Amino acid sequence: MGRVIMSGIVPTLKVPVTGILAQDIAVGSTVKLMEGGTAVEYLVVNQGIPSNSNLYDASCDGTWLLRKYIHSERQWNSSNVNDYANSTINTWLNGDFFNSFGSVEQAAIKQVKIPYRAGYGSDGSDQSGANGLLCKIFLLGGYEVGFTTSDNLYFPADGAKLSYFEAGTDSSALNKRIAYLNGSVDGWWLRSLNTNYTNYVCLVDSYGDYYRSYATSAYGIRPALVLPGNALFDETTKLLKGVK
Repeated sequence: MGRVIMSGIVPTLKVPVTGILAQDIAVGSTVKLMEGGTAVEYLVVNQGIPSNSNLYDASCDGTWLLRKYIHSERQWNSSNVNDYANSTINTWLNGDFFNSFGSVEQAAIKQVKIPYRAGYGSDGSDQSGANGLLCKIFLLGGYEVGFTTSDNLYFPADGAKLSYFEAGTDSSALNKRIAYLNGSVDGWWLRSLNTNYTNYVCLVDSYGDYYRSYATSAYGIRPALVLPGNALFDETTKLLKGVK
């Protein structure tokens, strides 16, 4: 309905919302999120459910973003146990780190259920679909970044390859995984634990290859998240504007 003004009806006009939808942004493109009051670059690494895998709950259907540069080096866990759900890094990602985002980002980031290894090591069990881990910010898994059982026989069934990454360890696949911290290459943690041990966790080393280390070690952190497909970005600045 419009507002009646004197002799006529003036229609209520909807202010047009301009920008580019997250779902229309090509994989490999860079967008920006406000993090700690600063515009930070994130890579679009997948659109939709990764590899159409049934390991993922419907909540994971959206635009997957991965921080382009390593945030900092941190322990995966403060105790030498590879239990991701109860790890120090999962708590930090969904607490202090999530709270560092601006209000627009916090409102837009989806709560998802990601596949993961519940418990630790050989005593744990793989959980997926509706039984996935409920979170908003997470680390990527080994299969999601393109590693295979040829790289490690002891990956849990905690994901499928994201479109941005390449399978295997040839030079092209390695280069897709290499990341930088303050201008220098560095290794970065995955959420995948080594299922043959209770204290080893998988990571990407500084060459983009597979490595493992104790949960109490400190390596780089590249937070990942999922936005709804109708999240809107400014076409010029590439900053998130909200959800259409």
